[in-house]
Amino acid sequence: MKVGIIVPNYARWWRGEAIWATCEKAREAGVDSLHFVDHVIFTPAQYVGYGNGYMDEWTAMSYVAAITNIQGWKPTLAQSVCVIPYRPPIQQAKIAATVDSLSGGRLQIGAGTGYNEQEFAALGLNVHERGDMTDEYLKCMIELWTHPVASFHGKYANFDEMTISVRPIQQPIPILVGATGKRPFRRVAEFCHGWLPVPGPGAEGLKHIEEGWTEINALWKEYGRQGEPYLCVSPKRAHLIPPRSRVGEAVSKGVTREGERAYVAAYPMTRPADLVKEIRSYESIGASEYVVFPPTYRFGELDNQGMLMNQLELLGAHVIPKVK
Repeated sequence: MKVGIIVPNYARWWRGEAIWATCEKAREAGVDSLHFVDHVIFTPAQYVGYGNGYMDEWTAMSYVAAITNIQGWKPTLAQSVCVIPYRPPIQQAKIAATVDSLSGGRLQIGAGTGYNEQEFAALGLNVHERGDMTDEYLKCMIELWTHPVASFHGKYANFDEMTISVRPIQQPIPILVGATGKRPFRRVAEFCHGWLPVPGPGAEGLKHIEEGWTEINALWKEYGRQGEPYLCVSPKRAHLIPPRSRVGEAVSKGVTREGERAYVAAYPMTRPADLVKEIRSYESIGASEYVVFPPTYRFGELDNQGMLMNQLELLGAHVIPKVK
C-alpha cells in the first residue's frame, strides 16, 4: 500500500527552506507521493479556509520536482486535484509534459471538474460546462502527449497537424478522476486510468467507495480496457496524536460569510492505530494508495512548519511501517 500526503502549496510559509525540509522529512517517513492542491482565485473569506499563500499548482510541482531530484528521492508528484477547466488544454498539455519530463516521469494527474462558481466566473468560464470541458480538455491533452504531430477538433480546441514539442516520459501520463457519479465513472473507464475519491466518515464512507469501485471495474471491462484501474483514496484529514493520547475534538479552520460558498476544514484528532485500521480497510476493497492531509496550523508550541514536521514524524513512526 502506498501512502501519500497533501503538501501545503496553499500556505504562505511554505517556501524555500520549508519546502526542502518537508521533502526531507517525508522521505525519512517513507512517504510515496506528494499531492498538490489547486485554486486560482477566490474571495477574502474563502482565503481563510483555502490558504493564505496559494501557489500555482503546476509551478510548485516543478519546483518540488527539482528539489527531490537533487535529494535523490523519487516520489510520485500528484494532484488532489487539478481543476482541468481552469487552464486551456493545449497550454495545460505542454505544462504537464514539461513537469513529467523534468521529474523523470513522476507525474500523476488528479483530474477534477471544479465546483467554485465564483472562481469559474472570475476566470470567464461557465461552471455549467465544466463536465464537457473536462472531457474534451483531457482528450485533447492525451492526443498531444501521444502523437508527436497531432490534430484535434472539438468545441474548445481545434487544430491540425501541430505539436507541443516537449514529450512526457510516461506514455501515458496516468490520469485519476477526482469525482463521483455516472459521468466521472465513465470517464475513468473510457480514457483515464483510475479513481481519486475522498473518503467519507466510517463504514458508510468505505461502503460508498466500494460500491463506486465495483461500478468502475464493471465499466472498465465493458470498454475493453486492458489491465486494471488504479484506486487512490485522497485526502483524509487527520491530526495525528501520540499513541497513548486521548482523542479530542476536531480542529476546524475557516470562516463562513452569507452569500458565499464557505470553505471550512476540520481535522479530527486521530490515533495512529485508528488511521492504520482505516488504511487497511481501504486496501481490502482494492485501493493501492491512501493520501493523508496533515494539518499545518499552529498548535500549542508548534509553529506551522513544526506542526507538519510533527505529523510526518508520527506518520513515519506509527503508520507507514504498519501498512507497507
